[in-house]
Order: sequence, then structure tokens, then C-alpha cells
Amino acid sequence: MGLTKKVGLLSTTSVGGVAGAAALAHHLTSEDKVKTFSDKLRKDHFTLISKEEDWNSILSEYKQNKIAVGKLFKSGGNMTLEELKSSCDRIAKQDLDDSKNYSEFRRLCTVPKTIKSHLDSYGIVALGLEVGDTKDKDSWGKLKDAYVKLGKNIILNLRENLNKQDGKEGWQIFQEACKGLSEIKSTDTEFDFSFDDFEAWCTTQAVDKLKNS
Repeated sequence: MGLTKKVGLLSTTSVGGVAGAAALAHHLTSEDKVKTFSDKLRKDHFTLISKEEDWNSILSEYKQNKIAVGKLFKSGGNMTLEELKSSCDRIAKQDLDDSKNYSEFRRLCTVPKTIKSHLDSYGIVALGLEVGDTKDKDSWGKLKDAYVKLGKNIILNLRENLNKQDGKEGWQIFQEACKGLSEIKSTDTEFDFSFDDFEAWCTTQAVDKLKNS
């Protein structure tokens, strides 16, 4: 998901101005290059862990087997805090190889974010998610209708719950499903897929797309 960079105007009426413009252009081009795991994190708006409390929290989840690991880190919950730190530091500097390894690295080495907080970092606006929040009722209803019309079970159990209703209005069931998605953490293997689903079905931008379709 790319972000537009706003660059101030530079004077090119002198050699210095031209050189300055060229240097800035080179800097922005270099900044956009993704070579290492660390580069990819910055591009994706994640932050490497630095605080001891965050390290301990991640290690605790790892030892309880709540964070899936692959080939980058020890399985079975046998890694020590120092091993986790040194592994993250070493891998951060390595060339990015494939998305599976990157996802594993991100789960264990970055400050955890929820889908909602990650969405905010991109300037994407979620509809009202709290129970009893009716200000976006019409928008939720439109998204629900579009979802039903699509005929696919994109969000887990949502179609089934919409069919049951259980005394709730359809828009409320849809809102609850999006609330659940919003709380998924970046330590979860389903984070990326769920983020895409949330953006597509739970945001003001999603409503705008319906208006323009």
C-alpha cells in the first residue's frame, strides 16, 4: 500500500538549487528501495521492538505457542530472551527473501499492532465499531447488502450469522464482524488477509467505492 510523499519546492535557478533537487530526488528514490527486512518494515509502517516490556510480551506469547514460527526462529517455545533479541537484530539486516519469512520476522520482532491501529497509520478511516454506535448505520447497511449480493463468505461465519440474525439487525451483525476483525493483532498469521478484508468492508473508503460503482 503506497503512500504519496509531499515534497516542498526547491529553487533551480542556481547550480546549488539543481544539485539540491537532484540530491533530494536521489534520497527519495533510495528511500523507496526495499532491500532488507528492516526496509520492508519501515515501508509497511511497523516498528522494531526496543522496549524491554515489548520483548517480554512477545517472548511470553511465543513460549505459549501463540505466535506461529517457521524456519527463522526456534520452534517449541525454547528460545530465550537474548536469543530472540539477537535473532531479530541479525535478520533485520538481511536481504529480504520471501514473504513467508518476512511475516514470521514481523510477528516476532515488531511492536504488535491491531488491524485498527495499523489502518490508522495509513489514514484509512474505520466506520464506528462500538456496540450502540449508530452514526454509521446506513453505511453498515449498504455494505451488508453488497456483501450478501456478492455471495461469498469472505469474513469468517458472517454469512451464517446474517442468516441467523438472532434478534439483531443485519447492519449490527456486520458491524460486530468488523469489530472482531479490527482487534486481530499483527502477531496473528491471518493479519494480512484480515487487514485486506477489513479495508474492503469496514471503512469509509469502502462505502465511497460503493457510491462510485
